[in-house]
Amino acid sequence: MVTGGYGCIGVQTVKWILANTGATVVVGSRDVSVQRTERFFQDDDHTRLKCVALDVREQRQLEQVLTTNAITHVIHLAAFQTPDCNEHRDMGLQINVAGTQNLIEAMKVCRPSVQRFVFASSIAVYGPRTLYPAAQVPMLAEPVPVNVYGAWKLAGEHISRLFYTETEIPTVSLRPGVLFGPGRDAGLTSTPTTAMKCVALEQPYKIPFCSRQDYLYAPDVGAAFGLAAISPFGGYGVFTLPSHTVDTAQIVDTMRGAAAETGLGDSFAITAGTDEVPFICDLEYEPFLQDFPDTPHTPLDEAVRESLEAFKVQRERGWLNR
Repeated sequence: MVTGGYGCIGVQTVKWILANTGATVVVGSRDVSVQRTERFFQDDDHTRLKCVALDVREQRQLEQVLTTNAITHVIHLAAFQTPDCNEHRDMGLQINVAGTQNLIEAMKVCRPSVQRFVFASSIAVYGPRTLYPAAQVPMLAEPVPVNVYGAWKLAGEHISRLFYTETEIPTVSLRPGVLFGPGRDAGLTSTPTTAMKCVALEQPYKIPFCSRQDYLYAPDVGAAFGLAAISPFGGYGVFTLPSHTVDTAQIVDTMRGAAAETGLGDSFAITAGTDEVPFICDLEYEPFLQDFPDTPHTPLDEAVRESLEAFKVQRERGWLNR
């Protein structure tokens, strides 16, 4: 079961599982429709895909979905993102913290069928880059969340760890960073992906900042979550994920080269702003690859080119919006 399965990471995770395993995947989302399923999973095997309306605030509903479908592996992605957490704090608390606890209690009821739990945390648990003077930020550097979203994700890691302690069900907390590529559409750090969409739309766009950050290709992150769910693993672990650390000028240059390769070079009009934003970056990720060595880490130029090609297809189908 993948909660938040219609989100950016959720879609890529489901696609990876369907393509690389024989498992049936239950996708949970608050807003389920045939139209959304067809759009997100048009080219995937629907015979092994089941989409269900699911609200993580409802523990009994979670128990019913887990037991009815004999769920063995749970990937928990459902959450409010930073802007919604800031604007709707009570709702964010109920979904991001209480929702995680509800799911954990539901999984306890469903023992021994549940064999693995993967919790989606975030690099938002760290503080600003200036708090970590080393050239590379250790994966287990002290968390210093700067907003409620990061604080609630850190709380989710702790209650996930306690879930393992109480049940001995192997549990993994993953801290994805700045995603780009198909499906990314919200927040300040989504603007590089917005720029890629504008390349496909042959429109100008200015990324508002010039800062360095750790870029993660969405399909690679989906594969990482899938592998964390099914690969051999014991105990509890918390990990950051493979990334490419570059500044905005470098990502624009990479887009320019990919645009030329995909026939979009003549209309390329992407620029970078001058604002400095203290994104956490230079995060260590080698421990994850040691435990999950089959995780893909697509070269940046190839990932950007694939993203542009995907957005071109979306434009042709009339789906692409900035």
